[in-house]
Amino acid sequence: MARELATTGANTPESIFTAEQERTTTVMIFGGVETPAEKLQFGEGLRLQIEAQQLSVGALHKNNASGAEWLAQAGVSLVALAGMRGDAAEIAPTLLTGAQTFGAGATEALANRPCICCLNGVRLGFLSYGEQSAVGFNGKADILNLMAFDQVRMLISQCDHVIVLVRAGLDEGELPLPEWRARYRRFIDVGASIVVDTGPAKGWETYKNGSVFYGLGSPAGADALGLFLTLRRNGHLSYEVRALQNTAGTLDLSQNDAFRGKIDAQNTLLSDNAAYESAADAMCLRIYGESELPQKHGLFGTRLSSANDEERLYSLLKNESRRLMTIRAIRLKQAAEQAKPENAK
Repeated sequence: MARELATTGANTPESIFTAEQERTTTVMIFGGVETPAEKLQFGEGLRLQIEAQQLSVGALHKNNASGAEWLAQAGVSLVALAGMRGDAAEIAPTLLTGAQTFGAGATEALANRPCICCLNGVRLGFLSYGEQSAVGFNGKADILNLMAFDQVRMLISQCDHVIVLVRAGLDEGELPLPEWRARYRRFIDVGASIVVDTGPAKGWETYKNGSVFYGLGSPAGADALGLFLTLRRNGHLSYEVRALQNTAGTLDLSQNDAFRGKIDAQNTLLSDNAAYESAADAMCLRIYGESELPQKHGLFGTRLSSANDEERLYSLLKNESRRLMTIRAIRLKQAAEQAKPENAK
């Protein structure tokens, strides 16, 4: 179940670690805070677990004072901004005083700059990327930047662990799009230990020597996940995932069986590639069918009846997730149509 201990990492006997390798640090990662965020209180069980962490990391998804205040109350000292909607360049100096931010800046070099820290002799590198609109640099680090994987490679030579915080995909979808799943896994391929999407909860999986979390959900919302990492020198790690529940501003360990069941179902799908691909296809067809523009004109229909239709088409094309979803859905619909004559024979 999502509220229980889940571990991963190298199956190396504890007895062979040297004293230097036995150095560990603990890190908690929250999902992205949306607005509005109520004043925060921790339930006793969760409070004790959070206090045992050496570092708390979170993300801000909207340029909002209450969200920034929530992160400060939670003791979050590293805040990822690349997944934020709105103007990230102005948020850091005004609302997040006392926290170190990464993933945003006035220039691309500043926005892509990593955050490096050393805790108990364990060196950690953090990167933040978001799915940005296809309209040029907007003050935030872009997950599609050609240098993103190279940044992980460069960091891994300096750090024991590289942790990548991202935000991409369809908020209304229950699973990661296959294209994003492949890209997140690629971060592990090039050396990252952990990849965390800070958007809606969509399950997680162990992949090669790391783990990918496809969404933690907003801890200021009703249900979310908290990720607790124990990081050892030289790449070894373990983790816990806890289901969290926010009730009237009090965040505690969850008793929501329906939420935990949903996470378990997502994890089960991610462990079976054929079942996952089928479910992802069905998700894309459903979301595509709910879109007003494709129903009226088709993706590249030549008869656009108004400026509003053109604007909706432009919004779809400049958003990578919606573009990927639409292309997948159209291909599935075309394949189904082509199969009809064959089935009729």
